[in-house]
Amino acid sequence: MNHDMNTKNNFLNKTITFFQDISRSEIIIQAILVGLIAGVLVVLFKVCITDLFNFIQKFLAPFSFTQKLLIFPAITTLGGLISGVLVFKLAPETRGSGIPYVKLTLARIGKGTRLRSIFVKFFAGVAGIGTGLSLGREGPSVQLGAGAGALVAKLFKKRGTNQHNLISAGAGAAIGATFNAPIAGTIFVLEELAQSFSSSILFPVLIATVSAASVARHFLGENPSFKIPKILMPISFESLPVFIILGFVAGILGVLFAKVIFFNNDLYEKIKIPNWVKPAIAGFVIGIIGLFLPYILGSGNISVDLLLQSKLTLTMIAIIFVGKFFITPFCFGSGAAGGIFLPMLILGSFLGYFIGTVAAHFGVDVNPVIVSLVGMGAFLSATARTPITAVVMVFEMTGDYNHILPIMFSVAIADLVAEKLNHSPIYSSLILKQGKPTKETKILSSIKVSKAMDANINKIKFDTTLVEALNLIEISNYEILPVVNKKEKLIGSITKSEIEVSLLQGNNEDMMIERIMNPEPLTIRQEDDLYKAFYILHLDDSENILALDNSKRVKGILTREQIMTYG
Repeated sequence: MNHDMNTKNNFLNKTITFFQDISRSEIIIQAILVGLIAGVLVVLFKVCITDLFNFIQKFLAPFSFTQKLLIFPAITTLGGLISGVLVFKLAPETRGSGIPYVKLTLARIGKGTRLRSIFVKFFAGVAGIGTGLSLGREGPSVQLGAGAGALVAKLFKKRGTNQHNLISAGAGAAIGATFNAPIAGTIFVLEELAQSFSSSILFPVLIATVSAASVARHFLGENPSFKIPKILMPISFESLPVFIILGFVAGILGVLFAKVIFFNNDLYEKIKIPNWVKPAIAGFVIGIIGLFLPYILGSGNISVDLLLQSKLTLTMIAIIFVGKFFITPFCFGSGAAGGIFLPMLILGSFLGYFIGTVAAHFGVDVNPVIVSLVGMGAFLSATARTPITAVVMVFEMTGDYNHILPIMFSVAIADLVAEKLNHSPIYSSLILKQGKPTKETKILSSIKVSKAMDANINKIKFDTTLVEALNLIEISNYEILPVVNKKEKLIGSITKSEIEVSLLQGNNEDMMIERIMNPEPLTIRQEDDLYKAFYILHLDDSENILALDNSKRVKGILTREQIMTYG
């Protein structure tokens, strides 16, 4: 009896001690604080943008169309100008989405997150998006959340990994608060921003996202971003081809959307005027077009709500899609504080609804609203290359497990199509196209890979045996060598350890190296710069990268050590 009582007491004491240790842990308080601040910032950001947008529309209501043609472009031009001045004069890191800069910070390549960026991003975003620039508030919200994490880290005097964990927590909290999707916010941090998984980062991110989502839910309701109707219609087997088609079309158009964004970025780079003036150009153009097509103005939430309520004609859906598809990259390229995360979801929803409506017209038993929601995930997955985030986010927004299979189906197909089209994640690509943040990276960006690489590298033929390949690696200066086909084109790579493991597993020494090689080695074009090479190596946590020409022939190898001799 006494033994049982002692066992219970010991268990109780250990349990109490465990929870006392947790309660004393600073990270819980810090993560909750980050989530609360990020949640409040996201709510205020949305409310300010919405109120300003509605105020301007009410102000314009009494005027004739001719009068609006003079007044509204002036308002949107002024909004773009204010956004440009705030961004480029006070905090250049707040240009555009903000997500690429957060990625740089977490990769320990950028200058870090300044508290000033919170205020600049907030007011520049309100000025631009609130007056009508066709941009999203979700990307800027991520930077606001990251700023909240940096603020808490500064208050608690955290540095290094602890600081970056709080910044990650703030970024995830912003996504969780925006879409009432705390799990998707967490996955977005792990899949896209930090690109790593560990308990040290998962714990604060989860706490912060739940805290922020609770704040947003309290002030904005269950659906803070879109008013999603209850869907009772189940998914029928005959409708699966519709989701397959959606995946393929979303994959192709998602990649094309990214190319339109890069085109507009390059277009603005060629315009030789001060950067702070460029958002005013976007403002003027959207002011003219918006009078004829008001659905593309601002963040676009209203148009999605009308779409999901089936209040738009098929022709209007197509027009809005095309308009948003081209005008959003034009606004984004100007450098105004605004993102493309929400526009990607909007474009996916319109694409899905269009395909769903056409399928229903031809007798397929499918609800266009369901296809619209699935389209959000498919388009996001294709452009941003974040399939897990896309699946979880749409699932959380719909709250219906019955739709998870078509969501996964279309998202997987869209991501596969994007991969086959050699499309890189949009935010990683934007990092390399939106300027170099430090003195060292500016130096690296001015040096070509061809100058720094080692051109004297052995190439292993695809039919080389394991023993022969091992001997070639042992007499080389590198732990990895490229594998080429009969035309000397790269088809893979092999390392010393991979060969040794294969032999230990009992494979024949005469087995061809093609059987065990890595078919997707890390590569870069010899015309690219060292900044891009360093960034790729950093994300992949690798030491070597193979340099190719435009014909995929190996021209050399580049190591992290070789790059750092220039930086």
